[in-house]
Amino acid sequence: MKAITPFGWGILFVLLTAFFPSNPGFEESQKAFPRVRDAYERKEELFAMKCRTRDIPETFSNMFIRVFKEEGILELWALDVNSRYVLFGEYKVYAMSGTLGPKRQEGDTQVPEGFYYIKEFNPVSNYHLSLGINYPNQSDLILSAAPRKGGNIFIHGGHASAGCVAMSNYYIEDIYMAAVKAQTQGQSKIPVHIFPFKMIPINIENHSGFAERRGLTAFWKNLTDGYRFFEHNKTVPEVSVASNGTYLFSQPSTASK
Repeated sequence: MKAITPFGWGILFVLLTAFFPSNPGFEESQKAFPRVRDAYERKEELFAMKCRTRDIPETFSNMFIRVFKEEGILELWALDVNSRYVLFGEYKVYAMSGTLGPKRQEGDTQVPEGFYYIKEFNPVSNYHLSLGINYPNQSDLILSAAPRKGGNIFIHGGHASAGCVAMSNYYIEDIYMAAVKAQTQGQSKIPVHIFPFKMIPINIENHSGFAERRGLTAFWKNLTDGYRFFEHNKTVPEVSVASNGTYLFSQPSTASK
């Protein structure tokens, strides 16, 4: 689902933020856009209160997103004052097109599965507000044989999805504000992990036949390794990609930024 800016200056702004992600004035520059400014005016105090109740610094310097397709939920995690990840919020996804399984080509309407990060902010999106993820990533490029793998995958507002994660406008405001605050504080890459479902034994067993028919058994096993890394350590892993497209996970040397 493309999140196209209606004005040329909006396109320029999005491109600039992708190249200069650690701008200390990023939050103020975002608030110059009416939709972002309106969200802040209505919600900033509630946001600060949620931080206080969870022992999360109000500066909100580090966050992490997980999406579960079958459950239709988006989780937003953040580091608390003890540098431990705690759940800041769980949001119902309004729409996700396609079915279980990764995105492998343009036009398949699939929501990607894998380990990504936010690469752009669009405050003048056709879908209220939107956060672009870096699909296709290196694993997608290796594992897909399609000449056109697609792109323009966003977490956005609105009511429709063609490969994107569509939230309500109300929820995307919360998620967008959090991402703006994290980027302002220097988190240049905000991880976004997208799974077919919660990778727990009962779900894996229930979908084993589907995985085998679709050739997804090894791929989902690899996703499970990344899911369990966070569940066991409550630390977002460093993610790299092997030459065969497999994700590799390691303990970050410092808090990810």
